Amino acid sequence: MKYRSYKEAIEKRARTDGLMRYVFQQMAAFNDGKEIDLDFLSRSDVGAFCQALGFDADRNWASLTLDQIAPPDKLGPNVVPAKESALVLHALKVAIQKEWLLPREGKEPQLDVLNDFLPAPGRFQKKKTLGHGWEFQYALAVELEHGRTRGANVSNNHPLLTGMVVLAHLAEDRLYYARLWVMESEGELFNLQLEKAKPSEIFGKMEKLGHAREHLQARMAEKLAIARA
Repeated sequence: MKYRSYKEAIEKRARTDGLMRYVFQQMAAFNDGKEIDLDFLSRSDVGAFCQALGFDADRNWASLTLDQIAPPDKLGPNVVPAKESALVLHALKVAIQKEWLLPREGKEPQLDVLNDFLPAPGRFQKKKTLGHGWEFQYALAVELEHGRTRGANVSNNHPLLTGMVVLAHLAEDRLYYARLWVMESEGELFNLQLEKAKPSEIFGKMEKLGHAREHLQARMAEKLAIARA
């Protein structure tokens, strides 16, 4: 069913895929140079989408800070909770299946762009899935910087738009976030050294950088093994 507005979709109790389709239709029209109504980005509308997606009632991302949405993980970086990340990941998978969303690099479709993160063992778009769900949790947290976090809000922490930013980077490089974790950890370590932080803080950050580097090396080895199979 096609809705004339997001409000109408909510009032008619549209299912999650109905709300998703409305958002994708609006964004496609925007991409075509048409005028659109961003009526799905208010705090209440984001909250309605979060609930439709399956988040708990108090988990309206548009009302929460970065640390509330994605608390720091024991490995160091902020990560979105596994349940919410899995719901966003599934929504993006459905959008690709229904061809509402067609990630690409240049003119080439990248329909298997989520395969590294979908549960394993499994297959999607006729290719293996790898099960790196934690990395997708990290990716979503990173891209919340385009929301309410840094004073340059363009997504209002909308889970679907945040996920679309993740897809744009993954279409460029499946290891984008594995590499980014290393880069950010190196930057944080350097800043601690500049600030002449306590040795314990520096050593703690060095340990976390080690985890990031190990993760990237394992991911690269996995990619090479798949390519050689």
